[in-house]
Amino acid sequence: MKKSFIPLCILLLMAGSLQAAPQTLDPVVVTATRTGTQLSQIASSVTIISAEEIAAKQKPLVVDLLRSVPGLYVSRNGGPGATTSIYLRGTDNKHCLIMVDGIEIADPTTPGASANLTNLTTNNIERIEIVRGAQSVLYGSDAIGGVINIITREGSEKATGYISVEGGSYQTWQEKAGFSVGSDAGHLSIALTNSSSDGFSAANEKDGNTEKDGYKNTSFSINGGARPSDLFEINLTANYIDAEYDMDGYAWGIGPVDSDETTFSDTLTGRLSGTFHFLNDRLQTTIGATLTKIDRDYPDSVWTKAYNGKKTKYDIVNTFRLNTQQTFILGAETEKETAETDSGVDEKATTRAIYLQDQLNFGPFDTTLGIRYDDHDDFGSKTTWRVATGYTIKETGTRFKGSVGTGFKAPSLYQLFDSWSGNEDLDAETSLGYDIGVEQSLWNHLIIVDVTWFHNDIDDYIQWVSSGWSGTYQNAGDITTQGVESSVEIYPSDVFDLRLGYTYTDTEDENGARLLRRPLHKGSFEINLHPRDDIQINLNVLYVGERDEVSETLDSYTLVNLAAFHQVTENFKGFVRVDNLFDEEYEEVAGYGTAGISGYIGVELSF
Repeated sequence: MKKSFIPLCILLLMAGSLQAAPQTLDPVVVTATRTGTQLSQIASSVTIISAEEIAAKQKPLVVDLLRSVPGLYVSRNGGPGATTSIYLRGTDNKHCLIMVDGIEIADPTTPGASANLTNLTTNNIERIEIVRGAQSVLYGSDAIGGVINIITREGSEKATGYISVEGGSYQTWQEKAGFSVGSDAGHLSIALTNSSSDGFSAANEKDGNTEKDGYKNTSFSINGGARPSDLFEINLTANYIDAEYDMDGYAWGIGPVDSDETTFSDTLTGRLSGTFHFLNDRLQTTIGATLTKIDRDYPDSVWTKAYNGKKTKYDIVNTFRLNTQQTFILGAETEKETAETDSGVDEKATTRAIYLQDQLNFGPFDTTLGIRYDDHDDFGSKTTWRVATGYTIKETGTRFKGSVGTGFKAPSLYQLFDSWSGNEDLDAETSLGYDIGVEQSLWNHLIIVDVTWFHNDIDDYIQWVSSGWSGTYQNAGDITTQGVESSVEIYPSDVFDLRLGYTYTDTEDENGARLLRRPLHKGSFEINLHPRDDIQINLNVLYVGERDEVSETLDSYTLVNLAAFHQVTENFKGFVRVDNLFDEEYEEVAGYGTAGISGYIGVELSF
């Protein structure tokens, strides 16, 4: 463990000789308010993963970029392609709404109707916005813990393209290509990714499992739009993923075991929208249609072999900028979800909603107030609300922020109608969440400190309750999550910066026990060194504390990852990365394996 801190000490010593340079850090965020708003005017807790950070870390999958985000923990049942869960502020995976360009990617056929990020690649992604805290007012069900919005690139004025290839450990290969172009009249960005890996055993090798579980992924994305006049624009975004994963089985009383099974999945998401601009762009009306279609096949299963889920949504959003200090949003939407399986399930549900938000900015004060009404054709209606307020003292670089709001999570079609464990009498889960925090900027943004305390109460929590060899889903009780998330960003020079993060998460179920797979402590340490414009080095350290499982407690672990690239010429770049640099042995889920020290190298040609 001590070896992991040697590179950090070396880089810190280097930092002492560097000349400090001020930073300007106030990006525009869309997800928190549905309007383009500067981060300094948002009272929600927000983390942005920029295109520059994505390039520096070189992670091929989105889920691996999220591991260092404060307040967020990721677990995966094996290698790439395996089931992945995200716990935001200690809430369930089903309580985190995940979107790509504003399109929900939740699967209606899973028990919690949650999203599985395991197959989404980082190719063609411009940034990722993570908004923590209940966001049901803007996004409805699933957003009790927060929202993750993955935003793809739009074409720029100059036509550009690239091709790249990468290879490394576990016979892993990835090929990428992309092209983008843009002008005042429109924009287009497309990307293609193909990857494969022999992998390692999903069932942990330390338990005698040796069969490798391979993975294949072919992905395509497009983001395009046209603006025929100043009064109207049309946009289309779509993403398609064809993935194949060799999975291991599970034996009761034993745990994960080697088995020769394969799962196939096809995911298609798309959105077509038109936006009208009125009153010198003070009023914008957007009308859109969204599709999410996820098909999963398990040909080797002795139970259900095929799951087909689909969501369609039609929405209208009116954004009215009354003046520079006040913006109203009035929106309405209709969402229909369906779930079909080859074991006889064929169900659907429709939710209709209307919401109103008022965003105010009066000098040092900024406040966002919102209310929403949802009507679900199975469990009835829910009203949610939220208030978020911030106050900035420019003279001291201090900003206070806080929010309070309600949320809900509708029972999934699986929980309602599954032939083995469904319960049509389920009520929706409801929540009350609040947080309060402070941001402090020092020495002209050379150091930025952010600390937030949060608390969530979730009532009528839905979980599977066993009864002998069977069981049903029930509103089994209430759960509570609370804690502190913090980060420190330090920019001592133009060629060196570092980030630190720490999250304390305390969870409790209806019996007073900690919730499974939530670490009490999580910390990260990241250093970016760019001594020249054509060289960048990224060192990331991630610490995860002990987590409870059903019958054991998993040990804490520390991972050290290193990545670097060299822009050799204007059109040619070489890159290399090493994951798990000190070959840490650990488990994210009891009985499932993780990768040891792994090395990868690649090149990119741009034009």
